[in-house]
Amino acid sequence: MKFYLNLEGVASTLYILLTQGAIFTGLAIAFNLDEFLIGVTASFPMVAQIFQILSPLVVEKFPKRRTLVNIFNLLSRLPWALLLVFLAFERRSPMFFVLIFAVSQIFGTLAGNAWTSLVRDLIPESERGTFFGRRNVYVSLTSLVFFYVYSLLIDHLKDPLGYQLAIAIGMFGTFLSFWAMLKVPEVPLKSSSASAEVKFVFQDRNFMKLCSFYFVWNVVIAFTSPFFTYHLLKNLQVPFSYIGFTGVLSSIVAIIFYFIWGRLSDNIGHKSVAMVGVLIVSFLPPMWFFMNTFTYRYLMIADAVITAIGWSAINLSFLTLPMEVAQSSSSAYFATYAALGGIGGLIGALSGGTIAKLLANVHLGTSNLPIYGIQLMFLASGLLRAFTLRLLGRVGTRRYVPLRTLIASALFLSREGGLTRSNGSNVYEVLRIVKKKLEEKEDETIPWRVKRWW
Repeated sequence: MKFYLNLEGVASTLYILLTQGAIFTGLAIAFNLDEFLIGVTASFPMVAQIFQILSPLVVEKFPKRRTLVNIFNLLSRLPWALLLVFLAFERRSPMFFVLIFAVSQIFGTLAGNAWTSLVRDLIPESERGTFFGRRNVYVSLTSLVFFYVYSLLIDHLKDPLGYQLAIAIGMFGTFLSFWAMLKVPEVPLKSSSASAEVKFVFQDRNFMKLCSFYFVWNVVIAFTSPFFTYHLLKNLQVPFSYIGFTGVLSSIVAIIFYFIWGRLSDNIGHKSVAMVGVLIVSFLPPMWFFMNTFTYRYLMIADAVITAIGWSAINLSFLTLPMEVAQSSSSAYFATYAALGGIGGLIGALSGGTIAKLLANVHLGTSNLPIYGIQLMFLASGLLRAFTLRLLGRVGTRRYVPLRTLIASALFLSREGGLTRSNGSNVYEVLRIVKKKLEEKEDETIPWRVKRWW
């Protein structure tokens, strides 16, 4: 069962790579989207989450979640075959690309809700961190290989053939993921009426704290997320092949850290891993303020490594955290979480796209340190990401070690030589040492620590 869930993730990645990052931005530029449309369209994966509020109604009428996943995935991905055809024409409508992308994301988010609800019942809570850690490793390996393949195809075969072959590979992945899901067992879902479930979710104060955090987080991320790659392609004219190289590097580092974060989340809690991840990625946007034609070769490598470490923690914990906080497997929980996040994404995309459009022709700095107007948005984004830590800290979870405790323990071990003594033979030995040191100090009274579960 786990094998086919992992295979489904690997196969789906062949398609998902088309919808994000440099491949998406390249396609958007090929279809003549401007800064505002790129910002708004790139937010559709977040904005489409709003439609998850319909998921409880769909599941109530048709409780076969495995079948729903396959149907919605086909409706989401097959329209991309039309883009493959329209790439053959010189005159391309930006709104046609926007329409296809919007439809694909709406059905994709409905598939994601059914998938999350199903997997929560299939994978025990004690195994989720490890399972999703390993699954994300396989997904990262696939991303590593095929993102570079897509980049080479686009770099060497150019528009339109390079993009057409990339989309064709994505369609193959769609059919492979369909077959893999057929091998996953169906689990009956016991649920009450959809309206009653949604009402119960909104009365769950702790889960709504998580939703509030996710709402603000998506506002912040959607504000600038489309414009990092846009800055590389449009302003700096960075070759696709170099973007592909840094993508490979990022995937390699992410593979290592998915194993680490997966095991850590099972021991110190998903919220602890999420807090560390958010803190790390808060340092990324300010670094892009200095990204120019003179520095991009070095800063992109640094960005790839830090991105892999921070976002691997976020990608893992943001999937498992709502499973832990939710009081049941009801799709209403995940629908509400995703829908509020989608509203946040819409707000962030509209504001970010509007500001990016206004700053498109702004140029500051000197000849040795050129600064584009859009880079001012990157500075603000870093501060906003750090602010969301306060909201995440208010969410109650079964297992949690405060961020300050983790940092203090890591510094203590570094000073005492505990990290060195592990000799790198087993990275999880560090976790055992941290746990032991904290147990030795359990009786000490420290106001900002919470009572630990061990």
